[in-house]
Amino acid sequence: MKTRFLIICLLFSLTVGAYNDYRNAKVDSLEALLKSNNPPKGDDLLRAYDELMRGWLPFDKKKATEYGNKALALSYERNGMRVRQDVLRRFGLMRYGNEEFDEALRYFNQALAIVDSMEHDKRYTQRDIDDCRSCLYGAIGNVYNLQDKHHLAIHYYQLALPIFEKYNWLESQTILYHNIGELYLTMGNQQEAEQNYLMALKQSEASGDSLMMALGRKGLIKIYMDRGDYKQARETAWKCYAYYHAHRTEEAEDYPVVLASMARLNMMKGHEDMSAAKVFAKEAASLADSLRFENQSDVYAACCELAMAEKQWQQALTYALRTIRPDSLATSADASCYRMLAEIFVQLGQKDKACLYINKVYDMMSHYATDHYQSGLSQMEVLYETEKKEAQIMSLAKEQQLYGWLLAGAGGLLLLLIALLVFRHQAHQRQKALLAAKVALDTETKERRILARDLHDSLGGMLSLLRLKMEKHDEVLPLIDCINTELRRTAHHLMPEELLKGGLKPALHDFATNVPGADFQVTGDINIEKEQELVLYRCAYELVNNAIKHAHAESIHIQLMQEGQQVTLIVSDNGQGIKDGNEGMGLQNIKERIRPYNGTVNIASIEGKGTDINITLQL
Repeated sequence: MKTRFLIICLLFSLTVGAYNDYRNAKVDSLEALLKSNNPPKGDDLLRAYDELMRGWLPFDKKKATEYGNKALALSYERNGMRVRQDVLRRFGLMRYGNEEFDEALRYFNQALAIVDSMEHDKRYTQRDIDDCRSCLYGAIGNVYNLQDKHHLAIHYYQLALPIFEKYNWLESQTILYHNIGELYLTMGNQQEAEQNYLMALKQSEASGDSLMMALGRKGLIKIYMDRGDYKQARETAWKCYAYYHAHRTEEAEDYPVVLASMARLNMMKGHEDMSAAKVFAKEAASLADSLRFENQSDVYAACCELAMAEKQWQQALTYALRTIRPDSLATSADASCYRMLAEIFVQLGQKDKACLYINKVYDMMSHYATDHYQSGLSQMEVLYETEKKEAQIMSLAKEQQLYGWLLAGAGGLLLLLIALLVFRHQAHQRQKALLAAKVALDTETKERRILARDLHDSLGGMLSLLRLKMEKHDEVLPLIDCINTELRRTAHHLMPEELLKGGLKPALHDFATNVPGADFQVTGDINIEKEQELVLYRCAYELVNNAIKHAHAESIHIQLMQEGQQVTLIVSDNGQGIKDGNEGMGLQNIKERIRPYNGTVNIASIEGKGTDINITLQL
């Protein structure tokens, strides 16, 4: 957390410029000038208030607020939009510093609206406007970053990046790429994290910023070790270690974390050097014992892994207990600590405590899966609403420009242009709806893939290992088997492998094979996009699930066909039918899924005899 906060502060200092005018002779002289017999007036007075707010901000919030309010009031009299957005942004920074995030966002968005107005004012150059806009995008991204709203933070950082690239602001680019890499790594998307870390490294090398080079490499070490790429991990780790070892006093909190990475590097399978690992782990633990910092658990976890590798179970237990936090503060990162504790207690023969931490792992991952998924959808909804508002603002601005020209045109041309405007607006709305659906679907797909992989590979593997180690404890095995079966079923439902590898036809065939009484038939060639395949698969899953759970069907027939620019999914069953046209939440969800693709649903149901449901998408 502290490293992330440092990076965010660096971004403010590079792009915002809010804290670079400290209490000095310039501020003193401005205050003296205001009290003189010939004080500044008009725009000069406005600039003086602006400078005084900026100068006092790091030292006296009360005085900074006083001058900020004066500058804000005068900016409306003088129509000083640049100063107005500067003042609003600084008020937002003050709220941000007090962790009043909603208020900070309110000020930042007000400032953005003023920057939009500056686009049409010839007093301001494009560089001035871009500078203001990028500062605000970075500030909003930082607010969402500290709130752990990863999708929103990445969105605003990516809005600022093109502006930094346009003017070749290398240091700002480096920080944003690093922040985006950190966010993707937290989300479990190592591919995107690696790309952004590498871009940060490239830009930091171009600017000669050695600290940012080391920070980028610190993130890459974990990615390379997780991938099993010892050569790249070793090369990156030693370069990173060289910097932090030379600056261990200045970077006192990051240095132990790098030492922990070096210990893990020397424990990589096929390249074990336990003597070296012990040296790095011992120094890391010693520093962690003497310092109090955010990433201590990562250091103790590395020491625990080393003790486990040497089968020093009591020592491993001591370190493992230092890695966990109270249940009220635990996050998904604590699941790996619980996993280590479960294995240690198995080795120590304490089966009750082993079962306790197995259940903690399961509860933590289930809670994380639900919260992470809901948070992602909530953030995507905010993004969609934000983009919709931006589109409306752009549309209004274009309309204002067109009105003056249209009034001078002929009546016939006026009617023609209005018709064209209406048509384009409708097309734009359709495109926005389709884009929003695609973004939401892509996000859902990525989240499901990550969750499915974590549940299947990490938890499933761990439970299988624990089962082998506890075969003598018969009363525990049914619990482990039950949890393992439920995890694999959940992982397969989240993102079926057949759909990713082979497409819709083999996925539906595999799905039907695993449902008693179900069969699948395909007619003709199916040539549709991945997004539409995923939509139809989810619809089929929902319909079959409804037929079994609610209609108590014993026979279910799934059929897929394509004719020209239409693809149709038919699900028929011999269940109890739909009573009085009572459509449940499942059918409502299906209609929401297919609406962006001009999809239709036709239902034919006879009570007591069964139901036929046809879903058609327009390609």
